[in-house]
Amino acid sequence: MERIEVQEALKEILEGAIQRGNEQQGITVQEFVNELKEQLENLLGKVKE
Repeated sequence: MERIEVQEALKEILEGAIQRGNEQQGITVQEFVNELKEQLENLLGKVKE
């Protein structure tokens, strides 16, 4: 993946997390962090390929 693609993917992950947090006020910080962790691991896996 190119640097710009990685930046765009990271931006989408963060925007999705913010939107989810705004829509579901019952989300815990731990759930938020776990979901971000999983998505970032997937992104990093793609970067290494």
